[in-house]
Amino acid sequence: MSLSDGCSSPGLLARAQQIAREFEFSSEDARKVTAHFVGHMRTALEQQESLSQIPSYVRAIPTGKEEGVFLAVDLGGTNCRVCSVELHGDGTYSLVQTKYPIPRPLTVNPSYKPLFQFIAEKIRDFLKDHPDADVKDEGPSTADGAHPPREDFRKLGFTFSFTYEQHSLGKGSVMFWDKGWDIPEALGRDPCAMLQEALDELRVPVLVVALANDSVGTLLTRAYTSPGNAAGRTTVVGAIFGTGTNAAYVERLDNVKHLHGRADDSQHFRRGDECMVINTEWGCFGDGQDGLLPSTEYDEILDADSPHPRHETTEKRISGLYLGELLRLVVLRLVDGKLLGLTLDPESPVFRKEGIESPLLSQIATDNSENMADAVVHLANAFRAEQVSVEDARAIQLIAKAIARRAARLAGVALAAIILQCDQSRDSQSTIPAPSLMSSKSSDVVSVVEHKLTNTSKPSSSSSNKNGFGAMCHRFRVFIYGLARSLGLGWLLKPAMAAKKKRPGAAPTVVVSDEQPPPGPSSLQPTDKQDNDGVVEVGVDGSLIEFYPTFEQEMREAVGDVLGPGHEKRLRIGMAKDGSGVGAALVALAATMQKETPPAKSN
Repeated sequence: MSLSDGCSSPGLLARAQQIAREFEFSSEDARKVTAHFVGHMRTALEQQESLSQIPSYVRAIPTGKEEGVFLAVDLGGTNCRVCSVELHGDGTYSLVQTKYPIPRPLTVNPSYKPLFQFIAEKIRDFLKDHPDADVKDEGPSTADGAHPPREDFRKLGFTFSFTYEQHSLGKGSVMFWDKGWDIPEALGRDPCAMLQEALDELRVPVLVVALANDSVGTLLTRAYTSPGNAAGRTTVVGAIFGTGTNAAYVERLDNVKHLHGRADDSQHFRRGDECMVINTEWGCFGDGQDGLLPSTEYDEILDADSPHPRHETTEKRISGLYLGELLRLVVLRLVDGKLLGLTLDPESPVFRKEGIESPLLSQIATDNSENMADAVVHLANAFRAEQVSVEDARAIQLIAKAIARRAARLAGVALAAIILQCDQSRDSQSTIPAPSLMSSKSSDVVSVVEHKLTNTSKPSSSSSNKNGFGAMCHRFRVFIYGLARSLGLGWLLKPAMAAKKKRPGAAPTVVVSDEQPPPGPSSLQPTDKQDNDGVVEVGVDGSLIEFYPTFEQEMREAVGDVLGPGHEKRLRIGMAKDGSGVGAALVALAATMQKETPPAKSN
């Protein structure tokens, strides 16, 4: 294959530059979208029907001194990962994990039992394969065959990567299946209870104590491993920038208004509780707001051909699940216009929906050579193409960078909105460690945000605060969602997140973290201290921010556009690897400390 045998159109570069400009996300756009996002966050904290700003029931943040051994299960769209996590008490941990592919028949099934029996069997197999997990086989302890006390069982945190409504640390209700899954009987049921039922049937001495979300897990994992613990800083944001995108942050409990109308939640709070980790589900920010987010014809094509048109608006512009598809749609348009010199195989992935994966954007981004040799090879392999010219590579790289830059800048805007919301909570006499990043240079966005909020209608909560009426409405809503899904009417409902495909990995593996912050308190502590140096600790995970070379830099630039020049430097961003596993273990520890009632068996 020659680097430049193809004959690209003389107008290729000009057309590529025009397309790249269509993906621009200006500073003015950033401030406008931030104002909307902050307003959305505050309103969603008051609305029980909201599918964003979901309470996690985690009310304390790790300090790095936590100790213990916990099991964790991470159920994704392709694999089930079983982990044993040992927290060493010095900000480090050891993780042993095995990844099991999930048989397709279990993911599309009228009954939930085959899936959860499979998970329980893999937990049992994992414990047998790893004797150092220190779990004894369950057996009768009395003459009448009674089991040992459940409080002696190993504790397990369950990361459930599908849309669910959380009721407590250890209880939730499945609302939607995505990723191509369809298990009608599970809708409206508690994932923890379904798993516990299967474990009990197999007599596996494991107690499911916590239901976790990947963004919450990322926040907690970064908080546990963060060197910032030595300076009295607490991680206040956890964000995912990978195949999917989401974030969690620490919110003042008084601001979570929609909890106060649910009678079934009051038992989970204690006097003195001041904060809670909130799962933003920010992928749906901007839904129903036509014209809010900059949009191209390629965004419109992608959205119209997605399972949930006009939903997951932010998700479709940030997450890796969609960036490769956006690039494919642009390349297809260039091919149709006979602007590219390359020759495509008739079976090229360019002609197949979702045929181009997002890692390609990272692979070609760093090639600054004159002959674009690396980019040419990557494009030829990904496209199954011949005669890829240097001009082809430069044009496609230019467009790919524009797509990724917009994703990073929109991610920065969403992050800036969280920081502004945390700042508002702090200014409202909150004890949440969300330092102010504001200055006179960022006053414009403050006034825009406040104007937006003063013109946003707020729902009355009086009816939901009487006689448990809010709790009844909440349960009825979950029932209706489940019924609609089981009748094949799921398209009528607004999903919270797009599918997040999990990468296959080697199994088993052992991971030992290498960050060692100085000692802190010996257990999970309420976040009752102010940050003393203006730094905002942010934990992140995901292939985009880990591997795309300029993603963090461009995200920071957008934060600076909103908060004012220089303020992005106060962001202390650190990777939180293994967030789904370690985070689930930390949530399990939190559940143990908060003495949550174990989940009942599924009905």
